[in-house]
Amino acid sequence: MPVFFIEPEAIQGDGITLTGSLAHHLVESLRIQPGEELWLGHSGGLRFRARVIRADAGRLTADIISSSNPPPASSPHTTLGLALIKSEHMDWAIQKATELGITRLVPLVTARTVIRLSLERIPHRTARWRAIAREAAQQSMRWELPEVTEPKPFATWCEQERKTTCRLLLWEHPQGRRLRESLRGRQKPETIAVAIGPEGGFEDEEVSRAEECGFENVSLGPRILRTESAVLAALAIIQYEWGDVG
Repeated sequence: MPVFFIEPEAIQGDGITLTGSLAHHLVESLRIQPGEELWLGHSGGLRFRARVIRADAGRLTADIISSSNPPPASSPHTTLGLALIKSEHMDWAIQKATELGITRLVPLVTARTVIRLSLERIPHRTARWRAIAREAAQQSMRWELPEVTEPKPFATWCEQERKTTCRLLLWEHPQGRRLRESLRGRQKPETIAVAIGPEGGFEDEEVSRAEECGFENVSLGPRILRTESAVLAALAIIQYEWGDVG
């Protein structure tokens, strides 16, 4: 059973009362019945094992059986700067990045970004990305939600990451070191930022700007991967070398 994120105010003494969309999802979609047990928690806070005592349309109540502190968050704390790509591919990349433990996702507007969001569409699209990250965190039994920001210009993001311990930019240029070699040549950092470009990759001027901000160019190997495939490959390698996968 996945974990479900709740608001702190849902906790009332030794019980939990859920209403709204989460209660509807549990009762109407998952068909949760009285007597069944759930894992509930609020991001970064206590987690609760609870037994359902009543499940009505739009409202669910449960008794808390036990509570415990959440396990440590995946480390190092990883920020993924991901160039905007087509909607369904972006959704998939966010889902997999969340499953692989990212701390923060920053959608990036780059020179070769094909997707251009109007100011009116940004709040709606950002809310959608946050919902996808939330669902992926619940499914993968993460106990903290990754932060998902509104899109930023690539150069702005690079400047903001200057204090990040380890800064990496995926680039298909043959001069780039392999990602695996770069990681094995370092001590495990507290924070890491990974930049992944759009279809067509980063322009040379963008790579130079990132280098000025302390980013190292790294490669995933001789093949050119789709952006969403590069997300999965890069984060899996980072988690294998420094994190809690494998």
